[in-house]
Amino acid sequence: MNLRCLLTLLYLLLMGFAARAQSPARSYTTINSVVVTPLSNGVQIRITADGILQFRNADVSGLKMELTFPDARNGTGKNFFNVNRYPVSYIQLSTPRDAVGGIGVLMNISNFVVTNASVTRTPDGQGVMLTVQSDRTIETGRANEEGPETTDPNAKPDTSTVVRFENGQLSVRAVRADIHQLMAAIAQQTGLAIAMDDAVSRKVSLNLKNMDPSAAIQSIATANGLALSHISGIFMMSEGEARDLATYHLSNTASFRMQNTQAQTASGLLPNFLFSYVKVNSEQNAVVVTAPSQMLAKIGADLQKMDAPSPQILIEAIAVELTDTTDLDLGLKLGNPDAASFSSLNSNTGTINYSTIGTLPRNFEANLKALELTGKARVRARPQMAVVNGQKADIFIGAQRFILTQFNSFGQTQTRIQPVDVGVKLSVTPLTGGNGEITTHLAPEVSNITEVDLQTGLPVLSSRKADTTVRVKDGETIAIGGLTLNQEQTIYRKIPLLGDIPILGALGRSRKKNIVRTELVVFVTPRILPGSAAPETGTKP
Repeated sequence: MNLRCLLTLLYLLLMGFAARAQSPARSYTTINSVVVTPLSNGVQIRITADGILQFRNADVSGLKMELTFPDARNGTGKNFFNVNRYPVSYIQLSTPRDAVGGIGVLMNISNFVVTNASVTRTPDGQGVMLTVQSDRTIETGRANEEGPETTDPNAKPDTSTVVRFENGQLSVRAVRADIHQLMAAIAQQTGLAIAMDDAVSRKVSLNLKNMDPSAAIQSIATANGLALSHISGIFMMSEGEARDLATYHLSNTASFRMQNTQAQTASGLLPNFLFSYVKVNSEQNAVVVTAPSQMLAKIGADLQKMDAPSPQILIEAIAVELTDTTDLDLGLKLGNPDAASFSSLNSNTGTINYSTIGTLPRNFEANLKALELTGKARVRARPQMAVVNGQKADIFIGAQRFILTQFNSFGQTQTRIQPVDVGVKLSVTPLTGGNGEITTHLAPEVSNITEVDLQTGLPVLSSRKADTTVRVKDGETIAIGGLTLNQEQTIYRKIPLLGDIPILGALGRSRKKNIVRTELVVFVTPRILPGSAAPETGTKP
């Protein structure tokens, strides 16, 4: 029995070796470098290999991006690349779960914000370049820490350091001094224990007189953006930007929730050099900051200033449809004592015109009601809506119809039926700066059915659009005229039987043509809601 099992096992092993010998080995290329280059308008990531580098499944938009190299292995010796260059946070390389023989590399790119990227192949085919786009322009290099540029290559920078410690007070004067040498001189004079991280590289210039040594060290750390911690009598100083465990240990993290502003918007208003300290938590609408404690208070105060509540503006609109051209002038005036204020409204040409008429007169509603009772006017709608300062409010008065459209698909012309809105659309975007005036962007659009297609039976539409921006005081009204509509209607009538007789049937038939001309006048009144906070023009820090 044991001999039979041994023979069976040996047979299976031989079959496995034979199968491996028959199946050719899968070829692959090795990724040997991932190079990140900061750009003024983004970040460029270059992936190079020792052979032809194929990629697929490129999802290069959003907060997370993915790029798959199916025939490659990771030969960089690293799986994590801390980019920390806006808008890219980090890059991670891993082996996909469905990889056969360990061949295949999945690149995940995490971004600070939602963005897009483009992927191109290098001319030799052995590399791929990924350019991540940024919504901000950022300087790619730091200022020259060695001092101003000079045309003399043999010139030496003017550096000097003077440290005095008398009667418990510290005085320091330094001009472009190396921070390691400066802190060593302070430690030697004061007897304090100061530990400086080797990653810190600064040329500092300062002038401190008669200060407490601890306060002086705190000032130096704050002025240079360094993390400072006092542990067991030792002043620990490191880079303020947490890039490793040592600097992260000396940094603090705080979450600042935004109440009135989008966290993404607030973080974008901070200075560019703070982007590496700031992250956005969209789920909590919070700005998360990891930085030295002295920076947290400053960043928090700045975010609080940005999180001021925006005013809310009430949009009141009245759409009045006037019938019969003889009543247009009467309808436009509507009791307004200054008839000249409507002189810019041209109903005859069909153009869309605007006029600021100030506050509506008291007898406006009475005259409007009188026109309705006589059948000369009809109020189509009285929409009201509140909108946050600078946001858009859309008003639609009409109905939905269907039209026949044509499109090209794979070289063939196809048709489809799609719904469209027929009537009056009004887009209103109000903006106030807290001075009692409202700048209002108006974009009206009028569409109507001009005819019916005889073949399809679907309506044919015509539309008119306009766009303008006006400035009014709080509570003043803007009149929009010229939204004319001409409709021609033909009514056929006939006497039964008699109207169907050839030749003589014409005596029993009749045709009547009606031409109806209407004009729609829209009155828009923006008002700042009471109790709504308005931004102040002269806010002091």
